Amino acid sequence: MVIVGISGFEDLGGSTDSHLYQRAESKDSGGWFRFRDGAVPLQFFPLHLIGHDASAALLVDGRLVACGAEERFTRIKHGFNLAGHTVLPRGAVRYCLEEAKLTWDDVDYWVHYCEFTGDSVRRRLERVAHALSPQQRTIIEGEHERAYCRRVAREVVRHQLEDITGRPIAEDRFIQVRHHLAHAAGAFYSSGFDEAICLTLDGYGEEESSIWAIAGGTSIRAEGSVPLPASLGMVYQIVTAYLGFRAFGDEYKVMGMSAYGDPMAFKSVFDEAVELLPNGAYSTASISRVDLGEWLQDSFGDIPDRGSLSRKAADIAAGLQRRLEEAELHTAEYLKGCYGIDRLCISGGVGLNACANGAIVRSGLFNKVFVQPAASDDGASLGAALYAWHEMLGGERRPAVPHVYWGPAYGADRVEDALQAEPQLCWEKPADLEGEAARLLAAGKIVGWFQGRMEIGPRALGARSILASPTSIASRDRVNESIKQREPFRPFAPSVLAREAPAVFVMPDQTSARFMTVTYETRDSARQQIPAVVHVDGSARIQMVCEEDNPRFYRLLERFHDLTDVPVLLNTSFNRAGEPIVRCPEDAINCFLESGLDALVVGDYIAYPAPARSPAVP
Repeated sequence: MVIVGISGFEDLGGSTDSHLYQRAESKDSGGWFRFRDGAVPLQFFPLHLIGHDASAALLVDGRLVACGAEERFTRIKHGFNLAGHTVLPRGAVRYCLEEAKLTWDDVDYWVHYCEFTGDSVRRRLERVAHALSPQQRTIIEGEHERAYCRRVAREVVRHQLEDITGRPIAEDRFIQVRHHLAHAAGAFYSSGFDEAICLTLDGYGEEESSIWAIAGGTSIRAEGSVPLPASLGMVYQIVTAYLGFRAFGDEYKVMGMSAYGDPMAFKSVFDEAVELLPNGAYSTASISRVDLGEWLQDSFGDIPDRGSLSRKAADIAAGLQRRLEEAELHTAEYLKGCYGIDRLCISGGVGLNACANGAIVRSGLFNKVFVQPAASDDGASLGAALYAWHEMLGGERRPAVPHVYWGPAYGADRVEDALQAEPQLCWEKPADLEGEAARLLAAGKIVGWFQGRMEIGPRALGARSILASPTSIASRDRVNESIKQREPFRPFAPSVLAREAPAVFVMPDQTSARFMTVTYETRDSARQQIPAVVHVDGSARIQMVCEEDNPRFYRLLERFHDLTDVPVLLNTSFNRAGEPIVRCPEDAINCFLESGLDALVVGDYIAYPAPARSPAVP
């Protein structure tokens, strides 16, 4: 049986201002919280904003064969088109079929990651349209109606898929899965756990921002939810925008900034914004207000130089992060008390907050915590497919999804052709590729690393990575400033040999340590040795590298360890600011030439910038 899971919605311009929040300049963020030009402010959960991070996943008889995010194929972040509108994952679906050596006609079921109905949209509207003037309510009602009729209704999505495939899709072959159940399934069925509590957290789905479920065998049973307008994800997005960063993409910057601030400076503001309730839930009703912009201004005041690190911005970020962690722990404690299960699965966009995940791991509430590495909507295609296979089609439980390398790979011929086509390169095929790359890194060089199948999820985990020595602050700063062009307050992550990880980091639970989804404390003995990958608070978002997951990357770390006595490399994603991670050899070469890397390891080859030639003398 062949199942294709889909995340994303097609919006080619039918919805009003559907790109407004994605493309607005950061300094104009205050306008995101006010009704203007018929647009629905962020705090009222505009329905047309769902659909980012489109992706596709393909299962054959319940086993994952391929998965990829559309942004890697279009080269536009978060799966938008050039106009800033969301799209369905055309390129990702084509890739999945090609990887499986199948055609459109071989697909038995198409499974979509949301299930909007007319009733669910009406209930959603009622939850967010309180205390509005008639004119404001009319704006929200109109936006919901347009988005439903043009983008998210079941038949609309099915017909759009038919346009993409060029063939009819029978009604009974098109399955929709509720958004948060897709998130939960993606985490649980990837974890390998026999039984677990599933906790999903994001901005919003059909009517809720979070669910908790009990999962066991081939069943996931939803037990509770946090309905809109409560949403930890939306609070984080709103504060991200107010600080001058972009919602739907820059939240991780705010997480990194939080370590520089005082979490108590704005404690009363965030205690009001996120009210903890006795049943493990929480309320964020205070943000769903017409005067949100004024409330933020009164609470925080002006932000100097929006979109950068300042004392006030860091204090706000720290207060936000503290309250997020308190709310998640509040829910986690409630769930552990109710069900007594000692394993937890986390997914949804908020599940990418590695600091909050680290707080849950350190709490000791659960013996094992698994965070879906593609926790955001780019992993919901996999979750939807897995849910359909187990819950709706009666499929048997399959082994865990053991790694993240489910994207495209490219053979030696493609790599050679790409290298030969670029006159600005010189290249060689060393007998000891890993040894030569390790020597470059030990000498302080910064290396692009392109190997095997591309990762799924937002983290580069040794297939599409930029690597540097973790011992050099100068190398770290060079990667930040001139190569990645990132803000200097953002930390880099370490990749560490699995057998050495416990000696370098305090790791009470290694369940998710392979995926850079949890922050761990760096041991005092290691902080001075690897300063380039230790954040200002002593934490690190680690990737524990196992030989069975990525043999070549593991060998590279071994060779670097032999040369330096350091079992760690600085690992960041192979891309420049504002670009998706590279997919193919041509992407890697372009990024290499534009970013100033010292060397590119691509397949079995190492490439360098060609030496400049003197002009010919007449």
